Amino acid sequence: MPKTFVQYDKELPYIEGREPYLRPNSYLRKTGKNAYEVVEGRRPSKMLLVNKLRKEVDRWREDEYPGASDTSAELMTFWFEQDHLVNGEKFVYYFCQREAMETLIYLVEVKKFRDLEPVVYAYAENFQKDLFEKAVEIQVTPDGERYIRRYFPELDRETIQDFPEKNLLRYTFKMATGSGKTVVMAMAIVWSYFHKRREAGSELSDNFLVVAPNVIVFERLEKDFGSNRIFHELPLIPPGWDWNFKTIVRGDTSTPNPSGNIFVINIQQIYESREQEWTPESALDAILGRPPQKDLSKAPISALAHLKRLDNLMVLNDEAHHVHDDDLEWNKTLLMLHHTIPGGLSLWLDFSATPKNQAGAYYPWIIVDYPLAQAVEDRIVKAPLIVHRVDKVDPQDVTKENVVQAYGDWITAALERWREHYSIYKEQGKKPVLFIMAEKTAFADKIYEFLLNDPDLKASEILVIHTNTKGEIQKRDLDNARRAARDIDEKSNKIKAVVSVLMLREGWDVQNVTVVLGLRPFSSDAKILPEQAIGRGLRLMKGISPDRTQTLEVIGTEAFEDFVRELEEEGVGINTVTTPPPLPVKIAPLKSRMEYDIEIPTTNLIYSHNYKKLTKIDPLNIESLFESRVLDEDTRILLKMEFATTETEVHQAAIKPTYLPTGQEILLRITNRVMKEAKLTCNFNELYPIVKRYVSEKCFERSIDVEKEDIRLKLREIITQDAIVSLLTKVVGTATATQSEIELQSSPILLSETELFPWQRKHLKCDKTVFNYVAVYNDFEASFAEFLDSCDDIERFAALAESFTKFKVDYLSSRGAIRFYYPDFVAVQSADEGDINWIIETKGREFTDTDRKDSAMRKWCRDVSDDTGEDWRYIKISQKDFDADGFETYGDLIAHISCFASNPDEEAKRS
Repeated sequence: MPKTFVQYDKELPYIEGREPYLRPNSYLRKTGKNAYEVVEGRRPSKMLLVNKLRKEVDRWREDEYPGASDTSAELMTFWFEQDHLVNGEKFVYYFCQREAMETLIYLVEVKKFRDLEPVVYAYAENFQKDLFEKAVEIQVTPDGERYIRRYFPELDRETIQDFPEKNLLRYTFKMATGSGKTVVMAMAIVWSYFHKRREAGSELSDNFLVVAPNVIVFERLEKDFGSNRIFHELPLIPPGWDWNFKTIVRGDTSTPNPSGNIFVINIQQIYESREQEWTPESALDAILGRPPQKDLSKAPISALAHLKRLDNLMVLNDEAHHVHDDDLEWNKTLLMLHHTIPGGLSLWLDFSATPKNQAGAYYPWIIVDYPLAQAVEDRIVKAPLIVHRVDKVDPQDVTKENVVQAYGDWITAALERWREHYSIYKEQGKKPVLFIMAEKTAFADKIYEFLLNDPDLKASEILVIHTNTKGEIQKRDLDNARRAARDIDEKSNKIKAVVSVLMLREGWDVQNVTVVLGLRPFSSDAKILPEQAIGRGLRLMKGISPDRTQTLEVIGTEAFEDFVRELEEEGVGINTVTTPPPLPVKIAPLKSRMEYDIEIPTTNLIYSHNYKKLTKIDPLNIESLFESRVLDEDTRILLKMEFATTETEVHQAAIKPTYLPTGQEILLRITNRVMKEAKLTCNFNELYPIVKRYVSEKCFERSIDVEKEDIRLKLREIITQDAIVSLLTKVVGTATATQSEIELQSSPILLSETELFPWQRKHLKCDKTVFNYVAVYNDFEASFAEFLDSCDDIERFAALAESFTKFKVDYLSSRGAIRFYYPDFVAVQSADEGDINWIIETKGREFTDTDRKDSAMRKWCRDVSDDTGEDWRYIKISQKDFDADGFETYGDLIAHISCFASNPDEEAKRS
């Protein structure tokens, strides 16, 4: 069970084995005060379309994406099957990001919807108690406006809601704060761009409008998308794919490309830059149009004018809860673009943690629901906790003069909790931030004056941001707010506390907020949702081990606590905590143990894919799979018919299939399967001729005509196709994988330079290691570590703790993907012939491709030994071997394993 970074007197609710990149198969459910249970299955969604759509996408994923285009299949293979490194660290997309893209691709390519009405009728769920009532009904007014009538579980009533006009395909992704919505936006852009370029007749776009609701959100998006930064830093574009994009941000006066543009702007820039309405004064004016601008020194063409001249466009709307009213000017502006661009907007995608309208109802076109509760369980956001330490009722008649006296106990509690966080996080080089939400700007000023008296806070370390009652930042403080949004997480930034009426609603994407103090009532008039109020404090601090749960402590008045507890409607259990316990275990090398330091040579990664090698594959050099006589076998389908009640067989029949695909269709199917199985991201046109020639000339020992009926009957059999796909996958995967020689790098890995990391799993103290604790995963590893520590012939050792110590080797999986292997231990043994350096795997359960991992590790040891003159060896030690006898030395254990390894008969008896 993972520990919290700031520990508490009781463990937080937790689901064992939960990983954010795996499909969730259980969830937590509150059963009473301080009581919960783990429920099997996926957390049901209250969104109209999500539950049924999830099931279909799950089946589509399990079937390996039938019906997906080559472009989509290759991208999903690259994104979700390949291993990636980002800044030297292993990178895996979250499941919520994967599901979001799979759902979008499924609806566009497989279901081929071009309007929302059939989507709603296909997937709408009936949340009403009266199951005979229609779940939904699309209503159309005489002037063509559409509405949807449905039951809203979040409102517990039936009503109508605005519905997009016909042929405007609008989808919303409901994704919790901190779950990587921006990454999904970038993935959607990459997918649409290459689909447009690579798929004949594609109706998608290679021009994109990324919209922000305000300046602060805009500056965050500009940081990610400006200069194509996000596309270069994350594994979004497969190697060798031509990415030619121009990013245009606010203030950029350059002319867009004919295609391949991303416009990143805040919406006010569009509708405020609308050109003056012009009315023709004569028939000649109507023919000639608007007269040319006389003063060429005036501002260049507006962003809106550029957008209107494009021939295709996709809109991606960030923080979409700001666009909940069809009467808003910027909603009208986007609709105007839809009517102006030929064919209309290809897609309008909304992204928000809280996509609700002003009545509190969720959009009916939400297709993905990743709620905050799921993000908390996956530990990709902080776990929100209410800290109720002041046993007082809310103060009444609070004024500017008495605000500090009225709220003094609350402020003191918040400062105490912040100080506790600060003392713990500073050891990690992090700076926790206290955020205080006041009711009025005058109150905020008084609280600021009070904080100046705190011995741990200086004037330069407190930031005051004035906003109105709806959280809109006042212009005079906008620069400070923007600077805080950009810099507050930086090491050089001094801000430790922020006081404001409300700022977190403004897209303030900081990570260091760990304590929130709420000193203001919340009403429906403010149009502020609980997740918006504390959402920006939920983001994880980077550089903190995922083995530790980070928490966001929320302190406040009863009105504020009641407000935050509305998060339980999303399934988030809010714990109340009291006394903070001791610090967590931190693992680090010790200066006093430098004699036990181990230096591991650093080498290059040796595998890469070279798709040009496909052209060198000669299909006639591949072995034949079948003898030619199999083509003469009976290929009819045998049916058995049984009486259902007694399972009595009553009839048999052998029939030929009524539908027989063409030979070309069969070859296309085989080619696509080979690409998926080999995890290739290459051009289909390079692989298809290889498949065609092999099947036509070599597969059956003789040349065949794939269009003849008897040949097609044989080729249509699944067993036949499986065999062909399996063989060609190995051939193609091996041929395209390029293996370079291992080369030593100039800077080896010194375990003494490992950065401090927190550890929540098993750990123990040992003497012969440079670390203060040995980090292990299970009892077997712990026993083995104690054994190494006791062996006279072991000079020093260390647990490698997977990615924390950075050592890994790459290998080629049986499916053609490049993966990384992290072994368990490194040890130095003294022997008669000199020191022997051991890389050790404590073998538990066998996983896929263990032989390939072993082979890659053994090769690494051989090559490094040759290059360094040191003796590096690799061994796998099973618990059965380890428990077989009471070994006194490590050498005895190695001799025991070597004895059985060299005697197959003894090994068979032992097994």
